[in-house]
Amino acid sequence: MQDVKLNNLELFYDCVDESNNFLYEVFRKPYFELIEMTVKNILAGEVLTEFEDPNDLKKLKKIYAKIKNVDFTVEDVRKAMQSIILRGFKEMRIPNGNTTPDTIGIFMAYLITKMCPNKEISIVDPLCGTGNLLFTIANYLDKETKLYACDNDLWMTKFTSLTSDLLGLNTEVFLQDSLELNLSGIDSLVFDMPHEELKDNKYFPYEAILHYKNMLKDDGCMIGMVENDFFNYDKNQEFKKKLLEDMSIIGLTELPDEMFKAVKPKIILVLQKRKLSENTKCFMVKLPSFTNVNSFNEALLDIEAWFEKNNKK
Repeated sequence: MQDVKLNNLELFYDCVDESNNFLYEVFRKPYFELIEMTVKNILAGEVLTEFEDPNDLKKLKKIYAKIKNVDFTVEDVRKAMQSIILRGFKEMRIPNGNTTPDTIGIFMAYLITKMCPNKEISIVDPLCGTGNLLFTIANYLDKETKLYACDNDLWMTKFTSLTSDLLGLNTEVFLQDSLELNLSGIDSLVFDMPHEELKDNKYFPYEAILHYKNMLKDDGCMIGMVENDFFNYDKNQEFKKKLLEDMSIIGLTELPDEMFKAVKPKIILVLQKRKLSENTKCFMVKLPSFTNVNSFNEALLDIEAWFEKNNKK
């Protein structure tokens, strides 16, 4: 049988997966802990794990030797790690292991370039989960980035930190409630808002966005995925009034239907901390399938035209 040369993404994934499986046979620990052990070994460039049997140490070193001196791209590592982490959710039977699709992160990176012209920018994801959205954006920006991530789940922040270290990204990670995160002077804030119901006449996405906007500097932007009935909860327009005190709605992007077969459809809300002229309307675009290149490019041209007309000189 002819050997097939693995590409680097598969090579990195297989190495981490093989290490996890080997460590499980030795220690019988939960999958998330195995990922942490493996990544710490890779980051150290040596085996930090202690074994009773010296042969186990030799076997693990042999596994890591497969990726020694291989020049992985940040995208190879990011995609491999996301696959590993998703497998971890499956192995531990945790249902909320969904991550924001890469295509959304790439599209958000494009929007950030339209609103944040500086070569060095700060980006925060206050609902970071595994960090995939934040890292996808950072990898597709031709900018130096200072990243901030926040989640109230210990393992989510661990995965975000570990992946950030593997990618060599400058990321500060906070383990705390999103509504208690207090930063300032941020260039861009991104998020994928989870499903929330109205509770005690309070709607978490409204509370969160009004809190998040205080972190932005003047002209800073906020780009987030929200459910398509997002504005329906604002019966008395109180949220919109508070939002528009110092923000403007730059655009609303409806996402392809195919992305939401098992969950509630979402839109991308694009905000900026500046005031548009009174007669300026936000752009409203329905994105076709990301695989439909011609139609997708036409949608981008509409967005380009809006920014060409309305960006401040």
